Amino acid sequence: MERKDWLEARKNGLGGSDAATIMGCNPWASPYALFLDKSGMTEDREDNEYMLWGRKLEPIITQHYAEVTGRTLEPGSEMRFSAERAHLFANTDASILPCPQHEGRGIYEGKTTSAYLREDWKDGRIPLYYQVQVQHYMYVEEVSWGSYGVLIGGQQFEWVDVERNDRFIAAYLKKADEFWDRVQNNDPPPMEGHESERKALALVYPSHQDGKTIDLPNDAEDWLARMEEARIAEKDAEKEKKKFETMIRGAMGDAMFGRLPDGRGFKLAVEHKKEHTRKASSSRVLRKLKRVA
Repeated sequence: MERKDWLEARKNGLGGSDAATIMGCNPWASPYALFLDKSGMTEDREDNEYMLWGRKLEPIITQHYAEVTGRTLEPGSEMRFSAERAHLFANTDASILPCPQHEGRGIYEGKTTSAYLREDWKDGRIPLYYQVQVQHYMYVEEVSWGSYGVLIGGQQFEWVDVERNDRFIAAYLKKADEFWDRVQNNDPPPMEGHESERKALALVYPSHQDGKTIDLPNDAEDWLARMEEARIAEKDAEKEKKKFETMIRGAMGDAMFGRLPDGRGFKLAVEHKKEHTRKASSSRVLRKLKRVA
């Protein structure tokens, strides 16, 4: 299936990457933003660099997983819909043949992640977002176990098996059914003010109608008050930040480095900016350092 066809087909149901959003544990998207996507109101966006390289590295990670575990893998389902719920589908990376540790086939998913998120995969842990995803896949594929292989920071490989959790799946299916009913009935879930909603709304409403005025809901008065409170708090926080930054600058004088008792510190050096739309300039910029020699 061509990628553009696959992206279009995704609007006919809910996949593994949608599961965490429905359960409210996706840090990158909200149920409201997902609703706009499944309703066909937002356009499919191109992959970012993280997603692009994840796809490119997927075959390499899969091969390494097979070598490390000694397991035999076969290509996964391109888009398989559930026999019980036609609005749920799976698009798995691979299928794992029965092995000494497990009876029956399992599903395999390969991931890449940043070195900064290394702790999320430590000691056999799996980020909640991916735990929900793999349970969704196990339900659709009708298997009892799955496994993840993850490349961390481009140089550390980890793998972990996951057992099916029918109690969680029952709770998830209720949520998934409710969400899909909303899509079918054009009944959007409540907004959360998530950044994904801001981006989705910019696609849905790219322009305005000249002269059009609407009456906002009563809650909008509270939203305005909260906005003003946040603006003032942000302004005060920035003022406080600059205050202590100035005190550090004063304490450093003409020194290039300032060292704290625990070894951390600051660097205060001249940085040159080339001329573009503004005139070239030079200024000293304060940078926080983890350690000063």
